[in-house]
Amino acid sequence: MIGIMKHWMKQFPPYEGDRPYLYFAFAAADSARVWRLLRPLLSRGCRVWYCCGPAGSAEELLHRQARCEKAALTVVYLTDAVCADRDAKSAVLVNQKFNRPILCLDPDEKDRRLSMNLRETVPHVPLYQSSAGGDWESAILHAEGFSQDMIGDPIDVGNSGRLISRLTLAFCALAVLLAAVSFAGFHVFGWFSSAPRDEVEISDLVLQAAVRQAAGGGAITEERLSELSFLRLRELPESWEELRFLSALERIELPQQALLDGGALPDGDYVIELSGGDGS
Repeated sequence: MIGIMKHWMKQFPPYEGDRPYLYFAFAAADSARVWRLLRPLLSRGCRVWYCCGPAGSAEELLHRQARCEKAALTVVYLTDAVCADRDAKSAVLVNQKFNRPILCLDPDEKDRRLSMNLRETVPHVPLYQSSAGGDWESAILHAEGFSQDMIGDPIDVGNSGRLISRLTLAFCALAVLLAAVSFAGFHVFGWFSSAPRDEVEISDLVLQAAVRQAAGGGAITEERLSELSFLRLRELPESWEELRFLSALERIELPQQALLDGGALPDGDYVIELSGGDGS
């Protein structure tokens, strides 16, 4: 959303002149939805001042405060995000304190008057109602504080609206792609996995598989190796040397057919148990 916001702030900067204007208060998280409301206002020629996100400096903060206080009308896109935006909320409440006209646009049925510390007398436009959804622009044009002096030269925003939509789709597609890559990486390659890694490296694949199975399929750790007293092998390893890591090993189950084929037994005082020719 930040990239979208920067685009239309660059293309259609906030009004900085001395003629009457309205202040549109909203949170950065709502910028894409707010654009759909700003666009027809700008097309009509309405002078709009707005800001988004935290101020970059004390000087910028003072400038924002001055522009908010000089607005003839404050329009608030009332969401949880703007209620949590300290700077936007402070500006709106300052204007309320000095009885400057305020109009709220409600995108859903949630009552946020208390969250925003708004008076009961502040008018609200329910955007979620079909009967009011198309009349929000008329509600602004007829709100207290709005006058024809706030209408200037119309701005052509036709192509920009389509570009914003394409940017929105591009960001959504990128987010889906990143999520898919992360999902695949987690399940196929184990990326971002919090599972513990092997503490002991067993290079012989036959022994490694048998030890991991005996360890319950988890990581091969020194603690787990010190607890293993039994090992079941499906075939003979190339070398028995790495049995030295299993200090508690007492019994080894081997496939009978492997011994019949001339396989060598491990050195050491182990109890050897033979399984069927197929390793069962």
